[in-house]
Amino acid sequence: MKEAEGVGKTYDEALEDGLRKIGLPKESVQIEILKEPKKTFFSILDPKQVRVKLTELEKKVEKEHEYTKPNEDEINSAKDIAIRFLKEYISCLGIELTIEAKESDDALRIELSGEKAGLVIGYRGETLEALQVLVMNIVNKNREKKVRVIVDAENYRAKREKTLEELALKVANTVVAKRKSVSLEPMVAFERKVIHEALQNHPKVKTSSVGEEPYRKVVVSLK
Repeated sequence: MKEAEGVGKTYDEALEDGLRKIGLPKESVQIEILKEPKKTFFSILDPKQVRVKLTELEKKVEKEHEYTKPNEDEINSAKDIAIRFLKEYISCLGIELTIEAKESDDALRIELSGEKAGLVIGYRGETLEALQVLVMNIVNKNREKKVRVIVDAENYRAKREKTLEELALKVANTVVAKRKSVSLEPMVAFERKVIHEALQNHPKVKTSSVGEEPYRKVVVSLK
């Protein structure tokens, strides 16, 4: 794990010096004050100096459940359970949405559409992400082989994915140009995964996730 010491006339200057040396954002390090000026009558004669030690925090690797490709009976069972739950959920919201479920690759994909679809998307997809987790847990309850379920609304995920991919490249260019790590705002798991995948083959930058939910974020730094 990376370590660095920063020096400055003030705590902020020392911290900035340390972050520049370690090449990580503040959220990714543990800060220890090694030295700070003592406030005494004679301190005016001494040069002020603050020293801090920065230690890289342990990074938590994004983990995903292991899913197996479901057979026809499993996918039909999962589809029935998911649709039944979503119909009840939408009814409780007092809105009308069309539910379309189909198998795609190794997942059950469910698309919701309608005039009020924004209610199940929420701010930056937070409601949609929570709904997907809920549906997946209900579908896979007491199931030995887990079925992956993707819930989308008005093709939101594809649109958001494109936006995030463009953001990832812009941030990568900034990191390379300024030679300084950039910490993105907190994102849900789906969005963090898009950023990681968009930059996984980048020749000059790397990504990592730091923090705890719901404030977990992606940090883009130089390799």
